[in-house]
Amino acid sequence: MTRERPAFERMFRAHHAAVYRYVLRRVERPAVDDVVGETFLVAWRRYEELAGEPLPWLLGIARRVCANHLRGRARRAALRARLAAEPARATTADARLVDGAVLAALASLRDEDREAILLIAWDGLDNRQAAKVLGCGVGAFAVRLHRARRRLVRALDAATSEQALTNVEREGEVAHELP
Repeated sequence: MTRERPAFERMFRAHHAAVYRYVLRRVERPAVDDVVGETFLVAWRRYEELAGEPLPWLLGIARRVCANHLRGRARRAALRARLAAEPARATTADARLVDGAVLAALASLRDEDREAILLIAWDGLDNRQAAKVLGCGVGAFAVRLHRARRRLVRALDAATSEQALTNVEREGEVAHELP
């Protein structure tokens, strides 16, 4: 690739403005530089595939990068709408207690258990997909997930009890400090 670098740089200088204008017509202004940069990154990686005129080839890459960007933007907008439709999270001490307890319970799990739970709960995978990520069978993953969930419930019960006790102790300290 190093011997192709001068040729790529000449192509970049010759066609950057045209690619920029193409992208500018298709995506929102704040994203144009990122999309153009991604276009030339893909072009650099696939430079050996260039056959013929570089501008149509570059615009084809830019077209696909723009499409990916627009799909991502649509997914983010749908997520924002879905989150806006959800009831607002409570900001009470109870909500903080639950959030802290969940994080503490997750942190107390073995890495394998935590990964199994997070693949399902946070990454949104189904058992088949998660099993593929972990390199095991679907049945083995289902057993692993079941055991991990059981351990999480036990850890959550312990973390919740411990945090509640700590909060009661703190409230007692505050009560003793009041005149």
